[in-house]
Amino acid sequence: MVIKMAKNTDNKRIAVKHVRDKAKAAYEKSDHCCICGTSQDLELHHTHSITILLNNWAHLKGYDISTDDGILAVRDEFIEAHHKELYDDVFTLCNPHHVKLHSIYGKAPSASSAPKQAIWIARQKAKLEGNDVPTKNLGTFSSFY
Repeated sequence: MVIKMAKNTDNKRIAVKHVRDKAKAAYEKSDHCCICGTSQDLELHHTHSITILLNNWAHLKGYDISTDDGILAVRDEFIEAHHKELYDDVFTLCNPHHVKLHSIYGKAPSASSAPKQAIWIARQKAKLEGNDVPTKNLGTFSSFY
């Protein structure tokens, strides 16, 4: 059996891993799951897929990130341009809640689902606390009814 590797990359590593390695130092992971409060098996969840953001950004900029040198040359610029998505739009989740979230929104959720993910997290927390479940803002149109 012959296994063929993709020819379109000279990366020794996946480009997004170079970004994550650099950005990791500034992550502020909590010491507990923001839904259930456990301190076991914690993971950082980005509501924006960093891989999708990186690929779209590189395409728009015309950057070649198919080599290690290519991504290393532009990763600081990417991190600066996407500071909010990398550092602010994140949640510390336990593995079971992280897996559950991705089972709903997919492995690489679309950027448009970021607000929905935040609402899902708030709803799960409210349910566990026995509080009213928050509803999403329905916008100004709904205020007429």
